[in-house]
Amino acid sequence: MRNSRQGQPDRILHPVPDLLLGQAAALWRAHFGGWFWPRRVDAAHGLVAVDAGGRVTGVMGLRDGVGGFGVGRPLWPGWLYRPAPPTADLVIDGLAVIAPRQGTGRALVAAARQAAARTGRPGLRAEVRARNRGALAFYKALGFVPEGCGRYGLPWWGQVHLLRLAVPPAGDDR
Repeated sequence: MRNSRQGQPDRILHPVPDLLLGQAAALWRAHFGGWFWPRRVDAAHGLVAVDAGGRVTGVMGLRDGVGGFGVGRPLWPGWLYRPAPPTADLVIDGLAVIAPRQGTGRALVAAARQAAARTGRPGLRAEVRARNRGALAFYKALGFVPEGCGRYGLPWWGQVHLLRLAVPPAGDDR
């Protein structure tokens, strides 16, 4: 059965407007780190989905060579964290939605793909924990392909899959 909101995508805004930054940060932090994650976020490195009532329904952090959505140092020691191999791609730095299977995640990925094309990035990369089967299936359904696997991030995260989606050049509507 089709969900009532499918086909009616939320508005996707980039950068995240100041008025929505608190809501977006709270949703992102709740899914990706809680109290020990950086307290500030960078609006320019985020996308936000907003419903007709102006409420945040999803958020996606983006990371590049300049920075990511989370700003500042987390509370764990830096030597614990192992970054994934460098890439020219725009990296999805976390995707969180209020209600799964409503099209919000898909709309955020489409907007990130457009942002990558506008900035000349060759692709999008998602770094997904191996035990997150739902996220792995989601990205596969969107056309992401495996690029590698390793022990990136924090030690207790386990294996992390590197997934990639090629981005057509700006102006190419493929």
